[in-house]
Amino acid sequence: MLIKYSNDNRKVAMGFLSYISDLKELSNLEREIDLFENDDTRQLYLWKSEFADYAGVVAISIESNCIYIEYFSLNPSFRSQSNEFLIYDELKAIYPDKIILGNRKLVNSIRDWEKQKLLIDNEEVETD
Repeated sequence: MLIKYSNDNRKVAMGFLSYISDLKELSNLEREIDLFENDDTRQLYLWKSEFADYAGVVAISIESNCIYIEYFSLNPSFRSQSNEFLIYDELKAIYPDKIILGNRKLVNSIRDWEKQKLLIDNEEVETD
């Protein structure tokens, strides 16, 4: 489940963001969090799995017709394709009219998710 970031969750978000190599230094980490707190076109979501409390964080930029996943950072024990796909599903549910794009590291994962969605949609059509 994606939960919109609030200042109450700052330390939790910073913990997950610290897994990202560019954000290991505290000043970079605080600057990044500040950007999300002060820019309405950027959103930070905390992700809860069904098995744990918070398990990661997702950073997005919102454009008129798309959302761009800048990055996400998951607890190492939750890093899997299935969890990535759950996050994409949840983002699509929050932003149903927007195309989901991602950084260079996420392009293949998003493409695989889209292919899976097409297969599922086609199977549903065939069984109807």
